[in-house]
Amino acid sequence: MTNTYAEKILNLQETQEIELFKMQGWPAGGYRLSKAHTGAIQAAYFAERPLLVRGDPGLGKSQLAQAIACYLDWGLVTAVVHYNTHIEDLLFNQDHLERLYDANRQTVTGKDNADGNDDENKLAPKNYIRPGKIWQAMAPGTVSDYSCERPHDKKGTVLLIDEIDKADSSLPNALLEVLNNRSISIPFKNDPIQEKSHPLFVVITSNDERLLPQAFLRRCAILDLRLSETSEQAQLELIDIYNTHKNYNPELSLDEALVKEAAKLVVEQRGKQSKEEYHAGTSEFLDLIKALCQFPEQNSENLKMLSTHLINKNQQRV
Repeated sequence: MTNTYAEKILNLQETQEIELFKMQGWPAGGYRLSKAHTGAIQAAYFAERPLLVRGDPGLGKSQLAQAIACYLDWGLVTAVVHYNTHIEDLLFNQDHLERLYDANRQTVTGKDNADGNDDENKLAPKNYIRPGKIWQAMAPGTVSDYSCERPHDKKGTVLLIDEIDKADSSLPNALLEVLNNRSISIPFKNDPIQEKSHPLFVVITSNDERLLPQAFLRRCAILDLRLSETSEQAQLELIDIYNTHKNYNPELSLDEALVKEAAKLVVEQRGKQSKEEYHAGTSEFLDLIKALCQFPEQNSENLKMLSTHLINKNQQRV
């Protein structure tokens, strides 16, 4: 880690606003840090631990990774976890279909004795290994040797591992070993894949759908993102988030009274939902604002109509 990056992390301020640039499918906008954000980022960076961000969906957990990447001027690599994701899916894969296609094409076209050995070497399994997202983030300078485009040209990488709680408990534990070693062992290669001189910051998100292993938690810095349980304070937090986004996206400009009403609708809806149900959050609030801004008549009636479809996302009762 360079002193320049360490100084930037130390200079993070409470309530600091970070401009978000469009990158890898993430939209442009703004992100407002709190004291908890700042402390967690600094703790993770200087302890060289992953930052585990927990909380309800829609509160900006994943977008924090984009904010850190924009602040440090690093690249962003995103790995989305599914219920059937295994550690190998994030590290590398072998393109068996391409190898089969090449073998069939070679059989059809034929080969002469002069270049037979070369053809056999081309079909070697090691030539069909493709870097996964963790590999691309940890050692971006090596991926071009494996028919993979470098993910970015920045001097450091923020790796986002999104919704780790969806996977089996074996994934977090396996993930720790890879992140601690900062290296990846792959078949048919004696030396591990590594690029330890490349700065890496890891953000892992969890919606708390299932408990994570204690061993995993012990090796992470933790940030809990939740709206305040007090209705008035939660509304103020949403309005602050809106103001930050408006600073970088003038199209979100809306009458202050309507913004307050939108925040109240979201918080009231959260209060009606049980603990097991999906709770509307900042993403629904901003969607509501964004949609209303497109209406020629921006009024309370249209706001309430939109809220019916954008913030009430309870499961249908059977």
